[in-house]
Amino acid sequence: MKALGIIAMIFAIISIFVPVVGPYLTILCALLAAFAGGPGLTFGAVAIGVNLLNVSFLSPSLWLMAGAAAAETQGSGSDILLGMGVMFIGVQIVAAIVLMIVHSAWKKRQTPAQAQA
Repeated sequence: MKALGIIAMIFAIISIFVPVVGPYLTILCALLAAFAGGPGLTFGAVAIGVNLLNVSFLSPSLWLMAGAAAAETQGSGSDILLGMGVMFIGVQIVAAIVLMIVHSAWKKRQTPAQAQA
């Protein structure tokens, strides 16, 4: 599970620098990070945080595509921005919830002897 968190964190950092496909790569990162419970909890949480920052502030291509679509539809840009927010940010929130559930299930399976080691 630690490997999933590390891979998710690497993909999250790479998605910042990839112009058009980057925001969609954050969805893949969220899927990887969601199952990085246990020893990979920190890496998964960092990947989700980086994805949220990327989608919210660091992805100008995402907002340029939304602006172009809004201009094309003559004024219904708020609907497009709302849909993008629900899709990209909602996926990260769901991934964070799944990560907490997976981590708590992993924690319950650990016996006291395994937890000390």
